[in-house]
Amino acid sequence: MKKSLFAGVSLFAFAGAASGADLPRRVPAPDMIPAGFSWTGFYVGGHTGIAVGRTTTGNTSPYGGFDAGIPLSYDLNPVSVFGGGQLGYNWQYGVYVLGVEADLGYLGLRETVRPAPDDYVSVKYGWYGTVTGRLGFAYDRLLTYVKGGAAVASITNAAGGLTGGVIDPSDYSAVRKTRLGWTVGSGFELAFAPNWSFKSEYLYMNFGKQTSTNLDGDSFTHKNQVHTWKVGLNYRFGGAAPVVVARY
Repeated sequence: MKKSLFAGVSLFAFAGAASGADLPRRVPAPDMIPAGFSWTGFYVGGHTGIAVGRTTTGNTSPYGGFDAGIPLSYDLNPVSVFGGGQLGYNWQYGVYVLGVEADLGYLGLRETVRPAPDDYVSVKYGWYGTVTGRLGFAYDRLLTYVKGGAAVASITNAAGGLTGGVIDPSDYSAVRKTRLGWTVGSGFELAFAPNWSFKSEYLYMNFGKQTSTNLDGDSFTHKNQVHTWKVGLNYRFGGAAPVVVARY
């Protein structure tokens, strides 16, 4: 009797242990860790800064453009606050960022000088634009980059001689054109929020050389360059990257 009772209790305990082993275990919820910041996406923004121009105007053979009648050239270095907007798109591959960007704005550079004895030189810049490619290196929310491409600007160059301190119409020449040139630069961008970033950038623009002629048939050459330093703010569409499961 005792043996039968012991056997029954043992069998019941074994069955209970076996069924308990079949019960599902509770698995702890995984930690959700945000993915690394991504620069990929379309963005728009605005910028402002300082522009410094350098224009060299000289007379050409037979050097009758200026009253001196000899080879002469003058440098103009206008300085101005400028501003505009930009838009672009980035593709990030690991730590490398490739992008395209377009700027459009107004330079506002202008300067006029009246060198002795009786010469006159002037330059004015209006609107400008650039289309560039960018190559950058990203360290999470900090992006450093170099860029280069095409630049365009509305530029007016004038030169001539003065008579009694007044511009002589027959000696005066002016040319206003939309000039196509090239540009290179570098900068950095810092993302301070999922969609917002601050940028700082230096850009050099070279618009080559053009020629103007006055009524007397005298010719002048004008070489135009611009250096700019700007700060800007960008808004990137798309927001933060989705979360990923990093550990359990």
